[in-house]
Amino acid sequence: MVSSIQFFLTQSSTPIIGDIARFFGFLMDGIYNFFGSNFGIYSLGLSIIVFTIITRLLMLPLAFKQQKSMKEMQVIQPEIKRIQDKYKNKKDQESQQKMQAELSALYQQHGVNPFGGCLPLLIQMPIIFSLFSVLRNIPAYIDNIKVYYINIANYIYEVPNYGEKMTSIIEDSSIIVKDFDPTVLDKVIDFLYQFQTVTWQKFYEVFPTIQDQVAAQVVELTNIYSMFGINLADKPDMMSVGVLIPVLNVVVQFFVTQTSMAQNAKKNDGPSTQAEQTNKTMMYTMPLVSGFFAMTLPAGLGLYWLIGSLFQFVQQLIINKHVHNDAPDKK
Repeated sequence: MVSSIQFFLTQSSTPIIGDIARFFGFLMDGIYNFFGSNFGIYSLGLSIIVFTIITRLLMLPLAFKQQKSMKEMQVIQPEIKRIQDKYKNKKDQESQQKMQAELSALYQQHGVNPFGGCLPLLIQMPIIFSLFSVLRNIPAYIDNIKVYYINIANYIYEVPNYGEKMTSIIEDSSIIVKDFDPTVLDKVIDFLYQFQTVTWQKFYEVFPTIQDQVAAQVVELTNIYSMFGINLADKPDMMSVGVLIPVLNVVVQFFVTQTSMAQNAKKNDGPSTQAEQTNKTMMYTMPLVSGFFAMTLPAGLGLYWLIGSLFQFVQQLIINKHVHNDAPDKK
């Protein structure tokens, strides 16, 4: 017997992250329903764009605090280096204590918290993981999309030996469903949500008797997932228009990082620090990393990352201008 619907089964159950994910899922569901009910636009892509902007705005105070703290530390970096060089060859406890005392006095003099740049980043980490939990499993959080998968699952349950047939698709595909049980509705939805266009073709071969009914549901889902000819549920393919999302991710991320580095370089008159060398390395590696993930994950996640990078660029310009005016002067 098929188990009853359990709407929270496929949602993240990780402490803190799961709670935040449910909040963001509620937000995503509200955005999707707002455009659908008021404008007749049922678009996952539009929902992701608005969702990304709203969540970025929610995290803006943390981003501002982090950037402000980093720039304040950069201003006094020459003084920090001078104190560290002073005690460079003095490893005894008394000298180390004096160094820490001088550094503390310097921080207090300029009103700078040396850990101010790290704390906001640590706070943002569970938020970022929660966002990915929502975008990685949309049907678990948007009920009006989940309905289509429920309809498909109900057609599947009418087919004899449906469990063996689904298992054969799992074995022939790269689909992984933790603790897969074909009698549990949400596990079947987890299974179906990972389908790409080519997987649906395999599905029709295994379930030919329900192809017409399922295809009608898939057409509706494809319309919801499609944006500018890109199926946001599919992983980008090198030969399809979907490859534009990873490519744009690399270009935009590189431009954002380069702009940030150039702005920081203008404000630093001292010698190049180890941190700055690390940042220069990240300027080239981070865009490639973002492009890699955008290429290996569904295009919807890549779209989220792309819109986030564009937002970050505008955010960086505003923060740089504001922080430049408020940053402490060198003394």
